[in-house]
Amino acid sequence: MAYYYAVEALLIVSLVQCMLLFAHGFSSSNKKHNKLNASQIEKRGNAITPRPYVQTTSFAHKSALHDRVEILPAPDGKGMGAFANVAISKGDVVGEYSGEILTRREVEARYWGLRKSNKHDRKWRNSRKRRDQGLSGDYIFDMGNDSFIDGEDADCSSWCRFANHADPNNDATTGNACNVEARTRRVGAIADDGNKDTKSGLVGGLEEKKHLYFIALMDIKQGSELCYDYGDEYWHGKGFV
Repeated sequence: MAYYYAVEALLIVSLVQCMLLFAHGFSSSNKKHNKLNASQIEKRGNAITPRPYVQTTSFAHKSALHDRVEILPAPDGKGMGAFANVAISKGDVVGEYSGEILTRREVEARYWGLRKSNKHDRKWRNSRKRRDQGLSGDYIFDMGNDSFIDGEDADCSSWCRFANHADPNNDATTGNACNVEARTRRVGAIADDGNKDTKSGLVGGLEEKKHLYFIALMDIKQGSELCYDYGDEYWHGKGFV
């Protein structure tokens, strides 16, 4: 449980950082991000796409240090990737997929085009553009109850958003193994009495929260890229299935 409480503390820092960045409009210190260098650009087909700028102050960088993961250019033109800095044992929690928490209404307006954008949506979109952060909508996880985790903004999302896809049928001995899996777990704050009401889903009177973690599917060697199966729903949305 110590891992989960440590990550919870990091997530609180991330959420505060997101709110402060949004409130200040990203108008001053981030102007330097408008100039991209070669390491920040990737080519997809005939399109040139800016990679998310990973500052040392970003939550992606901080969470990578915490979980002993490194964000580096990945092979085979995949853009950036996440690599293990230490050996990882099968069944270990590798990291938590975290980011902005959006409502269904916000997702429909900002990504899906199902609602008309309001001033808050436009301010949110402009802040992403100013900091060279993406607006693809490819990093969303539906957590149920009209709540979504949006991991696209590297400034306030964990390193897990850099994990690339790997086919689960790939040979585990290759460098493109599907070696982690995204799983949900409920984590709650324990009150002094430590009692849990299993019917209501409450722990010590406080509601449990649903979190998304990467779990190691096999023993992973130091230096290996961490990859997971994006699933059919992702590829259906891209028109590949």
